[in-house]
Amino acid sequence: MPTLSPLHPLSKDVAEQLRERMRRILVRLDEMRALAASPSAWMPPIDICELEDAILVKVELPGVSLDNLKLTLLDNTLKIEGRKDRDTPRQPPESDKPIRFICLERSYGTFAFSIAINWRPIVVEKISAKLNDGVLIIRLPKTPTSGREIAISISE
Repeated sequence: MPTLSPLHPLSKDVAEQLRERMRRILVRLDEMRALAASPSAWMPPIDICELEDAILVKVELPGVSLDNLKLTLLDNTLKIEGRKDRDTPRQPPESDKPIRFICLERSYGTFAFSIAINWRPIVVEKISAKLNDGVLIIRLPKTPTSGREIAISISE
């Protein structure tokens, strides 16, 4: 009975060719996924809180430029739309080509979501938004309430 020979390791050239082909396949798959994605393919994390005088919306948008953001408020609904572009060119320089991919979790493409703001009237003229260190902060000032404190008496 013939003895089985041990598996021979691949030569460096063959291994490098396989790595390069796999890298191209993964990049192409990621591109196809981005093309086939729906407008809400990914959702950035958001926080919404009510302050004494305003509603505050914070959206994590690292890597999203101000040019790729659009905010609208219509019928008490805040709509946030945007696009996160891939931060590497299609063909990275030779020094930036990965040997292998260990983890691919970052999302790219467009996003859109709406937040109903119907629990309190908003002063539309005073709405402000700023993008700082990858966090979009939208301040929706509440209309001041006009009211007065009412004394309560106990009847016997």
